[in-house]
Amino acid sequence: MLLNLKLSLRFLVNKSSGSFSSFASWLAIGGLAIGIAALILTASIVQGFEEVISQKLENLDGQGRVQHVLSYPINIKDNSIDSIIHEYPKNISGFIRGACMLRYGSMAEGVLIEGIENSTNLNNGEIIIGKGLISLLKIDIGDVVYLQSFSSNDSTTRFPIIKSFKVIDTFYSGLKEYDNTIAYVTIQDSRKLFNIKENFVSGFIINNMNDTSVLRKLKYPYYFETWKEKHSLLFEWISFQRWPAYIMFGLIALVGLVNLVAALTMIIVEKTYQIGILLSQGMTKNNLVIVFLMQGGFIGLIGGVLGGFISILVLIIQLEYGLFKIPSDIYFMDKIPFSFDFIIFGLLLLLSFFLSVLASYIPVRSILKFQPSTALRYE
Repeated sequence: MLLNLKLSLRFLVNKSSGSFSSFASWLAIGGLAIGIAALILTASIVQGFEEVISQKLENLDGQGRVQHVLSYPINIKDNSIDSIIHEYPKNISGFIRGACMLRYGSMAEGVLIEGIENSTNLNNGEIIIGKGLISLLKIDIGDVVYLQSFSSNDSTTRFPIIKSFKVIDTFYSGLKEYDNTIAYVTIQDSRKLFNIKENFVSGFIINNMNDTSVLRKLKYPYYFETWKEKHSLLFEWISFQRWPAYIMFGLIALVGLVNLVAALTMIIVEKTYQIGILLSQGMTKNNLVIVFLMQGGFIGLIGGVLGGFISILVLIIQLEYGLFKIPSDIYFMDKIPFSFDFIIFGLLLLLSFFLSVLASYIPVRSILKFQPSTALRYE
C-alpha cells in the first residue's frame, strides 16, 4: 500500500521537464476547485439570504403573533388569553395596530402605527419611523410629526383624533413592506389614537417561547401565526430557487470531473512505458489500478480543499468590505449575504473525493487490458 501511495504521488507531481501529466493533474485540480468554490458560495448565499430575512422578520414580528381572525381587538381578560399571559408573562406582550395619516409640513402619507409594550427606547409622545418614510417625507431626527387616526372605536366621536409626536429614531430593515409603511409608538399613545379601551389590544407578540403548542390550541376566534407562516410565499420562493442554483453551479463541478477523466487518460498514455516496466517486474494490474484511483482521489481532495479555501477567502472579503452590492428595494438587503456552513463544506469535500475516485475508474480500467510486451514494444 505504501508503494502504491508513493507511485500515486510521484505521478501526480512529476518534476521532469516537458511532462504534460503533472500539468494535466493541476489543471484538473483547478477545475474542481472552481466548481467546488462555486457550489459552496452558492449554498452560502442561499443560506445567508434566508438567515438575514429570517432574522429581520423575527426582529420585526417576533417569534409569532396571536390575533383575532377578523382583526378585532382582543380582551386580555378573556379566559383563554388570560391563562396564557399568566403562564408566560415574559414571553408575551400586547400590541395595538391601526392605520393613520402621518403629516409633516405640507406632506402626508398613510402609515400603519404599531403601539408596543415595554419598550425602553420609546416614551409617550415619541415615534420611531422607517427609513423609507423618513426619506419620502424628508423628516429629520428631532422633527415633530402629526398622526391623524382614520377611524375611531368610539361611535360618539365625530372628529378625527390628531396627536403630535417627536421623531427620536429611525429603523431600517431592507423590507419595503415595513420601512415605507410602519411607525412605532408606545401602547398608551396608540390607545388614545385608536380609542381602544384599557383591557383590549390588537394582539400579542410572542418571543423566545420554546413550546408554542399551547398557542396552537387556541380556539376560534383567535389564532397563532409565526413570522415564517405569515411570509410563507417568500420562503417558498427561496426554497424554489435553491435547487436550480445548486444544479446550475454543480455543472461547473461536473466540468471539473470531466477534466479529471481527461487528465488521467493523458497521464496513462504518457506513462505507458513506466506501466509496462512495472507490469514486467511483477506489479499486478489491480495494484496499478489502485495507484491511479488514488491519484484521482488526491486530485478530488486537493481540489475540494482549494475550492473551500477560495470560498472562505471570498466570504471574508465580502463580510469585511461588502464589495458585492445588490439593490435593497428588490432583495431586502444592500449587499450579498454569506453564511458559511462547515457541514455543507465537509459534505462537498467528501462528495468531490468519492466522485473523483469513481470518475477515475473510467480511464483507469484500460490498464486491465495492458500487455507488458505491447507497452514496451516501441520503447
